[in-house]
Amino acid sequence: MITKAFCGWQSAFFSSFYRIKNSILTVAFPNTFLIGVQKAGTTSLDNWLSQHPGIYSYQSLKDTHLFGLYNSKKEIELRLEKEQVSVFANEKIVLHAAVNYIFYPAMLKAIHRDAPESKIIIILRNPVDRAVSSYYYFKKMFREKRPIDKALMYTPGNNFSFTKDNNDFTYIEHGFYHQQLVECFRYFNKDNVLIIDFDKMKINPADTMQKVFAFLQVDQNFHPDFSSKNKTGEIRNQWLQKQLVKNNSFKKWLIKYFVNSWLPAKKRNLLKRKMLEKNTKPIDDSKNAGEKKEKLPGHVRDFLIEQYKNDVVALDTLLGTNYFTKWLQPPAEND
Repeated sequence: MITKAFCGWQSAFFSSFYRIKNSILTVAFPNTFLIGVQKAGTTSLDNWLSQHPGIYSYQSLKDTHLFGLYNSKKEIELRLEKEQVSVFANEKIVLHAAVNYIFYPAMLKAIHRDAPESKIIIILRNPVDRAVSSYYYFKKMFREKRPIDKALMYTPGNNFSFTKDNNDFTYIEHGFYHQQLVECFRYFNKDNVLIIDFDKMKINPADTMQKVFAFLQVDQNFHPDFSSKNKTGEIRNQWLQKQLVKNNSFKKWLIKYFVNSWLPAKKRNLLKRKMLEKNTKPIDDSKNAGEKKEKLPGHVRDFLIEQYKNDVVALDTLLGTNYFTKWLQPPAEND
């Protein structure tokens, strides 16, 4: 009797052990991608989606462009294996978000190569507002040092290689949504692509999430915490901001020999993001909100509108929308 009980306990123990071991070793390869656009609420949406019990998310890999950094699915799987913070429980949706995927056709092609049936989510924002927000964001991150007219008034380029500067300083090009969507639809069926309006998401996030959950075919009754993430805002403490975003040889040495042993990169990235958010003061909360709100000189706005006119007209034809009127012909009092 005792022997039989022991054997039964032993069998149950090892069965559970191997089930846990196998679940840990199972690499959850993404089947859903939030691919852009930059400075259009992707960090918030990624956070809201990640709260859903039916979605497994690589939040610590947000904006790590796996399909630009690695050359094969095997290499990506090895990277993902290192990043799994929680045990994959066979969630239906495996999410990865990186805002520049939509900007590089080669990355879209690579995603299709390794996950051809993927669901694709894209947020579109007024391209002029997007460019301004991006400019102030990179100023906050100590990346941008030029005055706004020097940074935003230039002749756009094309066919960019994947570099940090091309990710960050292509303010105008990031707003050519028609060009980017044409490339996206080359690889992914329109039925597998959900396009979200940034303004509607900002005004009514619950309604937006209902549509996203329906698109992903997960429980639509789930209600996430709708806190906004990664706002441009203003820096609360300049010294802390510099320690968080600037790299130097001592900082790299400290991380390599001391920090890595007790705080791995995947957890460190999440902690850094939270600290950056805590060190950001929303512009609307400032004492002089009306004066400090992100401003754009009239001549720069006019220049950007001219840059975007043809692309937005083509975008409306492609999608059957009316973004041209909404984005580029605002009421006079909003100028």
